[in-house]
Amino acid sequence: MSTAQQLIPVPFYEDTVVLVGQDDHPYVAMKTVVTNMGLDWKSQHVKLKANSERWGMVEITTPSVGGPQVSSCLPLRKLASWLMTISPNKVKPELRDKIVRYQNECDDALWDYWTKGSATRPGAQPATQRVTLSRHRLALGKELLRTRDAGMRQMIHQQLDEVSRAMGLPTPPIDSIGQAAPAVPDLLAPFWAALAALDAKGVDYNHARTADLLAVNLPELARLLLEHGQPLRLDNTLRTALWHSPTPRCLHKNHPLASRLTGKTIRCWVFESPG
Repeated sequence: MSTAQQLIPVPFYEDTVVLVGQDDHPYVAMKTVVTNMGLDWKSQHVKLKANSERWGMVEITTPSVGGPQVSSCLPLRKLASWLMTISPNKVKPELRDKIVRYQNECDDALWDYWTKGSATRPGAQPATQRVTLSRHRLALGKELLRTRDAGMRQMIHQQLDEVSRAMGLPTPPIDSIGQAAPAVPDLLAPFWAALAALDAKGVDYNHARTADLLAVNLPELARLLLEHGQPLRLDNTLRTALWHSPTPRCLHKNHPLASRLTGKTIRCWVFESPG
């Protein structure tokens, strides 16, 4: 039994068919397709399983609202042939014209293959290309979700729009995927200036073990600032601003880590290195 890697929406005339991407090959979860056409899934499933060598049916675990479930899936390349076996008179009345239109298109494609040596459809994407685009679209969505910088979010959303349009899919609104950080540079300027003053005095306050991170324990930092003539009130307003800091970006707050300075576990606010 295989495990599904991702779901891939594909336009099918005026509808969208959701495919299952598995090992760079697209499959169709057939129960939804069959029932949406008004056909009996039990009988169609028996027919598909009875001729498994012809149809190449596999069982794939797919996500659902109620949790993962095992679905009987047909390779996408077999879907057209299966649709050709369906009588339009047996499907829902509102689907008959669509099925007939699709079967006629298959007839024309088969005729072109035998008489011209090839059959093409303008604007069609190879299945493997669609899998790649779907993965890229998903990655852009994840990056947009975690990014808080307003300018960077606009750039990522522009790329998401290009990929979505290339797939014939709607582009989700930018505000529906995460949120930009509030504009807080004025609140943060005194904080970074105070840290720069500690740096100038050679005070080591960074507990991070790697050069690409800045990890500070706020109570300890408040004490150091006071001792070195840089008193700063680390109140809730400033803490909120730090959490939404666009540059350097805040990665964790009150995160336990092994301190480079003490060798013990200490809770720190962790930022990307200011550079």
